[in-house]
Amino acid sequence: MLPLLLLLAAWQGAGPPEPCRAHLELHQQDGFLTVTGHCRSLLPTAARYRYELSLLKEGAGGRSQNTQRGEFDVAPAQEVSLSEARVNATAQDTYRIHLRVLDLAGHIVAQDSAVQVAAR
Repeated sequence: MLPLLLLLAAWQGAGPPEPCRAHLELHQQDGFLTVTGHCRSLLPTAARYRYELSLLKEGAGGRSQNTQRGEFDVAPAQEVSLSEARVNATAQDTYRIHLRVLDLAGHIVAQDSAVQVAAR
């Protein structure tokens, strides 16, 4: 009975293939954090998507939020840079960064996130 359960679990978990992969690139230098959102197509055809890149920073200087949105086209197996945000960065700051790639109907098809918690 166990092999049947494993097969059933694998079958239920199988869904449609992901159309793309979202990826955050973080680069910290000279007191700044630069965040770049990327999307790589996993489809054999071109596609059009929307994206949302949000960055929330909390620190001694207060709280700031930056949200960028847009639409983009991606060719088969192509990776595109979507947006870039740059903020002051210290070890005493907390960051929450989210990248969401949505189809044109508004459904999330890929996402990535990163969190840095303030050093104590």
